[in-house]
Amino acid sequence: MLGIMNAALQSQGLDEILSENDGTPEFRVLSRNWPLIVEAELEDGSYSFTKQQIELQTRQPGKFGYSDAYLLPGDALHVRHLWVVVDGERCEADWSQDGTSVHVNSEAGCTIEYLSVADPSIWGANFSRGVQAKLEAVVLRALKEEAGEAASMEQQAEIYFQRARTISSKSRSANPPLKRSRIAAARFGRGSL
Repeated sequence: MLGIMNAALQSQGLDEILSENDGTPEFRVLSRNWPLIVEAELEDGSYSFTKQQIELQTRQPGKFGYSDAYLLPGDALHVRHLWVVVDGERCEADWSQDGTSVHVNSEAGCTIEYLSVADPSIWGANFSRGVQAKLEAVVLRALKEEAGEAASMEQQAEIYFQRARTISSKSRSANPPLKRSRIAAARFGRGSL
């Protein structure tokens, strides 16, 4: 985090932050904006380095009309998918999420795929550069009061984020256009069962 903040500051001709919470206006401004920038982009892009999967088994009473609740990991921003296993088969389930738990009707637990807050050391170069450019825009707007240059820097950040999204999407397999079923097999299999 500090390395990317310092890169943004140096690019704008400002002094580096020597340590976290050093009390400088630069650190206060950048640290306040860091989670907004990073978490917003992690939610917008489906980055492979943020994808985590875990089986949840610690059951609590549910809310929102669900009988069960399961505590989310501390690094979870939001749940992408939830499923339960019934008779050895993976089944989608109706569920809801609040700030700390997922709520579902399943006494046997559930498995989730969630978006995690990844450590900056595993980010790709384009993602890191996008965050740096967004931080530079914050510096330009908040500290240097140069709104026009800040808007230009935000556009550059979006270019880096788009590159990072494209690279991340290449690391996923393509989904088949049709799910195999008996009807699809009969219709498109042309006689093969």
